[in-house]
Amino acid sequence: MLRRLYPPEVVEATIRSGYAFHALPAAWGEVLGRFDAEAMRSVRAPVLILNGEKDVVFRSDEADFARAHPHARVELIPRARHLANFDDPEAFTDAVRRFARQLPAAG
Repeated sequence: MLRRLYPPEVVEATIRSGYAFHALPAAWGEVLGRFDAEAMRSVRAPVLILNGEKDVVFRSDEADFARAHPHARVELIPRARHLANFDDPEAFTDAVRRFARQLPAAG
């Protein structure tokens, strides 16, 4: 499926790095079954909620997640779908770097 949707240089690098496609059903079962907006209340670190603008599944709950955490920041990758890091790797990386730079230094 990824090969049909994304450029070969993105997909092939992901496959070569050992992405465990066979583990996805179990992983999603764990995430979707255990982590909801209420669980955000116990997260003590700053949170970046980074979604693709056109990710209709995960965007439906992003406001609930953001409201549940006092230091959550929502950012969208324009025109990107669920795999925003594949749709626009540069924008995704820039967003993560901006977030990381605003974190307080450890220690």
